[in-house]
Amino acid sequence: MILAIILRPSILVVPAGSNYTFRQFFRSYVRKRGCFLALFGFFYLFFPVGMCVAQSLDSLMVTLKQMEKKPGFEKDTFYLNTANELGYYLAETNPDSAFLFLDRQLEWCRKAKFSKGEAEALKIYGNAFQAKGDFKGSLDYYNRALTIAKTANEEKIIPGILNNIGLVHFNLGNYSEALNTYFVAIKGAEKVNNNFVKAAVLNNIAYVYLELENLDDAEAYYLKVLEIDSMSGDVRRMIQSLTNIGDVRLQQNRPLDALLSLRKAYNMAIGLESPDLVEMASRTLASIYVALDSSDRAESFFRESISISKQHNYGVPLVKSMIGLSELLYENGNYKEALGFAIDAKEQAEKMHQTILMRNAHNVLSKIYEAEGNTPAALKSYKLFKQYNDSINDLRSKKVAATLEAEYAFSKKTLEFEKASQRQRWIIFSAFAGLFTFLVILFIIARNKRKLNKAYHTLQEKSVEIENKNETLEQTLNQLQSAQLQLIQAEKMASLGELTAGIAHEIQNPLNFIINFSELNSEMVDEIRTELENGNEKEINYLLGYIKDNEQKIGQHGKRADAIVKGMLAHSRSQPGEKRITDINRLAKEYLRLTYQGLKTKFNDFESEYHFEPAVDLPSIEILPQEMGRAFFNLMQNAFYAVYERKNAGDPNYKPFVDVMVKLEDDHIKVVVRDNGIGIPESIRNKIFQPFFTTKPTGQGTGLGLSLSYDIVKAHGGEIKLHSEEHKGSEFIIILPVK
Repeated sequence: MILAIILRPSILVVPAGSNYTFRQFFRSYVRKRGCFLALFGFFYLFFPVGMCVAQSLDSLMVTLKQMEKKPGFEKDTFYLNTANELGYYLAETNPDSAFLFLDRQLEWCRKAKFSKGEAEALKIYGNAFQAKGDFKGSLDYYNRALTIAKTANEEKIIPGILNNIGLVHFNLGNYSEALNTYFVAIKGAEKVNNNFVKAAVLNNIAYVYLELENLDDAEAYYLKVLEIDSMSGDVRRMIQSLTNIGDVRLQQNRPLDALLSLRKAYNMAIGLESPDLVEMASRTLASIYVALDSSDRAESFFRESISISKQHNYGVPLVKSMIGLSELLYENGNYKEALGFAIDAKEQAEKMHQTILMRNAHNVLSKIYEAEGNTPAALKSYKLFKQYNDSINDLRSKKVAATLEAEYAFSKKTLEFEKASQRQRWIIFSAFAGLFTFLVILFIIARNKRKLNKAYHTLQEKSVEIENKNETLEQTLNQLQSAQLQLIQAEKMASLGELTAGIAHEIQNPLNFIINFSELNSEMVDEIRTELENGNEKEINYLLGYIKDNEQKIGQHGKRADAIVKGMLAHSRSQPGEKRITDINRLAKEYLRLTYQGLKTKFNDFESEYHFEPAVDLPSIEILPQEMGRAFFNLMQNAFYAVYERKNAGDPNYKPFVDVMVKLEDDHIKVVVRDNGIGIPESIRNKIFQPFFTTKPTGQGTGLGLSLSYDIVKAHGGEIKLHSEEHKGSEFIIILPVK
């Protein structure tokens, strides 16, 4: 699958009379075809009928012509198999010609009652439809091929057909159906002991998980592919598998592990003297060294990838490496050279109609132009970057947030640029009008009135135009503010859901006790009736005493549940804007417990120690308890999430804990939330209170929690401070005035 990422669209022409073997044909094909066709060609590498045949295209056609001279050739299974091999070539290079050829081939296979050949021909028909981008048409022919293969008990070709069907589902975006089909294909490949098919299917499964951002499963399947490649001794496929594994580990933020994998792949590619694999490994190594802050090595590998790509005309790899090098040069302050590479990358991406690469090129261009002070060019590239980004981002929640943020940021920049441009136009116009008026007064008094009137009307038109633009910008800003309020409300509802889970857990405990003791009393009443019949007064008195104890426990737990419900009602009855005298010790302790129980409900494997240290002789203060509780909840939830992330990193000696302390210092109350989690990198600490900024994965955070907490504390006349050390933990401090 990795080949699909490094290729560019072009047309492959096989030279007449050349000794072009099938594998040479395919390698040239995957280097020169587009991303979709390369993806399709990947499974073709593993499943052609003549997988071990090393005939050239010309010799294949000569063989067919010689066999056609013999009578009854159309019923010869060897001839039909050889013709199917030619069908594979045509399906890849000229699908329309393949359809005509395969219609005749299917007719002959049916007349010869050659079921295996008919199934193979139908499968090739599906390949031709895939080459034309008709996935539904290809799926129909694959299913027909599968039906014939099953009817004829041709178990050896069934896994390859299933793999092709899974690939169609993947291209149609039906990932669950693709995975189901792949797993059936694996079972079939294992049954017939076909490791080529098995490796291809495992590779396809890994790519699905990679698309779904399930990096752990993607890595696991790539490792299985590597194991099969190592057993078969196929060095090319081993290099590709090692590169895939390194790429996944880089996305898992494990650059050192990725480096070990890529160094091995790079050395093997050098030894194989394969330029396409050397380029692929070089480009991935460059990305790893960027992650490791090794700029010199990253630049060296980027330049090596660019050199190989230019020499062998690798389109997409060339653009990717130029974008990566441009970004690196920009970070190092070399704006001039970075701009040159970024412009070249953008032009190449536009020629190839590669949306993702065009987006990435405009992203780095906007940053370079902004650094050079070229505001109009930066704004133009920034707008194009956002447009391309929105077109390829299909995750709903992420797309909504990204679009709103992009429109808001772009509107702000547009407003600033428009105001600056308007000021410049006013200055130029005023200077021109003054000079013009001066000349008219000196030389043409008679024409002065007409010119002044014309200038006045022009000024009025400009003023109306400026007012219209300002109204449009204000409307856009109002829309963005409304959308931001909706997101804030969504964040509040998410917090409410987490708290509800914790409260439900708190209420469930006393309710369980009440139910258990009630059932126990019911059983004892039945026993008393039995003892009454037996006249056992002593046992009856004993049971009655037991029932009385149980009733007291039921009352105790009922009062406990009642207290929880009353506490909830007290919160819900208070008006949002109503301040109340509140015990900070009690409020912080309550939200600590509810936050922990909420996360326990959300993550079944979540475990952490937590400790609460109240302040002694703490005075109650007047606050909005619901709002301040939400601020406590957000900080505590982030703390528990940080220790959960570090625990999942795999350190066996790590023991997660969260401490919450309330302190009274002079005329201020401090609420400290401390954890020993993953910590916050220094590079982003000044951004964490910004709206929409989040370090959590997509779908697990809106980027508004800390921003809302910051606003709530500020509204109470307080402040939030942060102390953090990466890989050691963080400490948030809320400081509130007593009066």
